[in-house]
Order: sequence, then structure tokens, then C-alpha cells
Amino acid sequence: MISKQIQPYFHPTTIVMLDDNQRFLENFSLQLDESLACLFYSSPMQCLQMIKHRSPRITLDQRCFSYYTRPSPGQADRVIRLDLTLIEQEISNPERFRDISVVVVDYDMPEMNGVQFCEQLRGTRIKKILLTGVADEKIAVRAFNEGIIDQFMLKNDPHITQRINSTIQDLQHRYFQEVSMMIQNTLALEPPDFIYDPAFIDYFFKLTAAHNIVEYYYVEDPHGFLLVGMHGHLFRLVIHNEEDLERSLFTLKRHKAPSRISRRVAQGKLLPWLWATPDDYGDDEEFPWEEHVHEAVRVEGVQTWFCALVDSPPADIEYDSATSSYINYLENLDEETLDKE
Repeated sequence: MISKQIQPYFHPTTIVMLDDNQRFLENFSLQLDESLACLFYSSPMQCLQMIKHRSPRITLDQRCFSYYTRPSPGQADRVIRLDLTLIEQEISNPERFRDISVVVVDYDMPEMNGVQFCEQLRGTRIKKILLTGVADEKIAVRAFNEGIIDQFMLKNDPHITQRINSTIQDLQHRYFQEVSMMIQNTLALEPPDFIYDPAFIDYFFKLTAAHNIVEYYYVEDPHGFLLVGMHGHLFRLVIHNEEDLERSLFTLKRHKAPSRISRRVAQGKLLPWLWATPDDYGDDEEFPWEEHVHEAVRVEGVQTWFCALVDSPPADIEYDSATSSYINYLENLDEETLDKE
């Protein structure tokens, strides 16, 4: 079990199970976590063709970076630019769930054994779990030591269902650690410190579990995360430290916020998110302050964090939950599986 970390972004991906025993696949499909998007194959060659056809998109971390040359006296400087706004815009891309993150492969297959199959996936970021019999355990250990597979387990393990579900979850997070590495390394130069604070990490994952959040994306202004539920419902988690809170109080004072609001913000009980300001309203219009302040939770960690969860936040992103939600992908995947049969 890997320790939980907050990546710059995370969303569900597709799992592939490969076993030449069709009955085993059918039985196991009923035991997998029902929230997993899973494709089942009994032919290694057909499975490889599918994976090739679903060849990975240009990853989000690569799309977030752009390169240009800036002239300077006597030389030209190569400049790398990171556009963090592209992270939250990923929610409108329904293709994101098609990324294959984990394959679960049986070793003993006549067409091609499981290790040979996994060797075909070298050079990809796909994580590989090998299922073996007792007699094949030494082969699995060697494949693990050589980096051909990421995990292996005995097929007759009485706890195989729990182990596979847990291992898939861990490997999905490891997959995102790798695909977001460029963004993580860049953010580390001037990090949002809360993503490394154990107390905040604990709060964050308890919050996402309580609200059935299946994907999240780091946002910069204001600092926090865009959170998305399985059916596409949006939340915005706004995060302040004590310095941010002081700056917000100064902004509230400048905009002549009601004293009752400024007082509760100073106490850390409310957080403002001024996605609009009184300057945007006419002289005869009253500014709706209650829509721009939100109940806050104090998280005591390496620093003190003030966190507000905003339900159905305003967003500039074109997002249609009917076509871009995870539940929509799962329903389409079921249809795709039926068509394949």
C-alpha cells in the first residue's frame, strides 16, 4: 500500500483484465469494485491491438508546457512556460477516462504467456499485475525484479479480490505520480505547501471520500482544487493560509464589506472568494456578499489552513456533465463491451 499523496490532478482511468478463461473473467467482473472502468479480454493479441488503438493521448503535463525562444543581448534564451489553467480545463475532455493505467494479466495462456504480454508494454506508463499459479511464482519474482511487472499475486489466494481492488487503486495513484511528474517538479520550485502537509492530506482525502469525489484538479487563483463527483457535480475547494487570510481581509476592507463578514473572516470562520466585486455592480445595485463568502474549516498542520468547500462554483470552463462525467463514460463502456461480445 503506497502512502497517499496529492497529485496536481487525478481522474479515473481504464483497467484491463486479460485471462484466456472466459468463466474466470465473468466471475471476477462481479467481484471488482463497481466504480472501476474495466475492459475484459481473453485473447492477448486482441488485447494488445486494443491498447495500441487506444494509444495514449498527449499527456496533460506535456500539454501544459510550451517552449519559446526569448531574444536577449548576445544570445537567445530558451523559455519554458507552464500553463496551470489547462489542468482544470481537463474536466471538459471526455477522453481523459480512456487512458489505460493498469492491466491485470494471467500468466498461463496458450497464445502468449503473461510475462511475454507485459514485455510488449515496455516503454508505456501502464502498470502491470501478473496473476500466477504456485508453480509460476519464481517466474513472477524474476519478472518483478526485472521491471517487467509492477505486482504479482497468486490466483488461488483466498483474498485475491480484496488484494486486486486495493492494488489497482494504489497503482492508479502511482500512474498519476508518473504522468504528472513534470508538473510536480515545476510546482516544487514554488509549491502550494498544503499538498505536502500530512494534516491537510488527511483532511483532503476524508473530504473527497465524504462527497464521493472521483477526480480533482489543482487551481491557482484562488489556491485550491476543482473537485468532480461521479455524476459530474462540481465543487471548488478554496484554501488559504494565514497570510492569504490577511490579504483577503485587506481586500474586503477596500471593498467596504459588511463588518459582520469581515469579523468572521478574521476569525477564520469564513473565506471570501470574490469571483466578482462591488466594482462590477452599478451604484444602485447591492452586492450579494453572501454569495462570495463560504463557511471555513481550520486544518492545523505544519501551517494553519483555512478551507472552504464551494458547492456548484462559478466556472469559465465549458463543461457538460451529461457528456463529460465519469458515469457517462462507464455507461458508454458497458455498451462498448456488449458490442464487442
